[in-house]
Amino acid sequence: MDKKRKKIVLELDENSYRELVTRAEREGFSLISDFIIALIKSYIEKKHPVLALPELRSRVKRIVEDEMNKYMEALSSLKNQLAGLYERVERLELAFNDLAKKLEEKPAARPQTAVKKTGMERLREEKVVFESALPQRLRRDRFFNYLKREGAVVVHLNRERIAVDPEYWKTFSRLLFEELHTDDEEEIKRVLGAKGFELFRKLREESAIYYDPNKKRWFLTSKDYFK
Repeated sequence: MDKKRKKIVLELDENSYRELVTRAEREGFSLISDFIIALIKSYIEKKHPVLALPELRSRVKRIVEDEMNKYMEALSSLKNQLAGLYERVERLELAFNDLAKKLEEKPAARPQTAVKKTGMERLREEKVVFESALPQRLRRDRFFNYLKREGAVVVHLNRERIAVDPEYWKTFSRLLFEELHTDDEEEIKRVLGAKGFELFRKLREESAIYYDPNKKRWFLTSKDYFK
C-alpha cells in the first residue's frame, strides 16, 4: 500500500512561477510538483533538521525566489545591453538616411529649380513657416535665403526667423494694422485665425509690434526685423 501523502500549497508571484517552470523543464521534470518534491527530498537527504511545514514552505519559497533574483539580474543586464545596441543601430540608421538624402540631392537629373518650387509651394500652402518648427538637419540659412530670393517675407526675430507667404503677409498686415482696433486676444484670434494669431503672438513676444491705446491701432516697432 502506498504511503499516505500530504498536500502542500505554495503561493508564488507570476515571475517566480515562470522561472520555476523553466527550471523544472531544464532539469527534465514534466510536472512542477515533481520538481518541488525533488527539491524537498534533496534538501532533507542532506540531513538538515526537520522543519515545520510553514517554515519549510517559507524556506522553499526563499530558495526559489533567490534563484529567481539571480536570473532577473542577468536578464536586466541583458536588456540594458540590448537597449544600448538598439540605440547604436538607430544612430547608424539615421546617419545612413542622411547620407542617402545627400546623395539624392547631388547633381543627378533633378534641377535645382524643382527644389525651389517645392519650397515655395510649401510656404504658399502653410502661409507661415517658423524656424523653430523646422527639422534639425535642414540648412536653415540656405533655406531662408532661398525663400527670400523667391519673394517670401522673412522676419528676423531674436529667437528665430519666420518666413511668410507674400500674399498672406498682405492680408495679415491689413487685418492687424488697419482693421483691428483692440488688444483683446480673443478678438484678435477670431480675426486673424489660428495661423495668423500664432504669427501675431511671436511678433508681440519679441516686441516687434506694439498697441497704441490712444490711437487704438497696432504698429510695427521697427522695419529692421525685415532686413
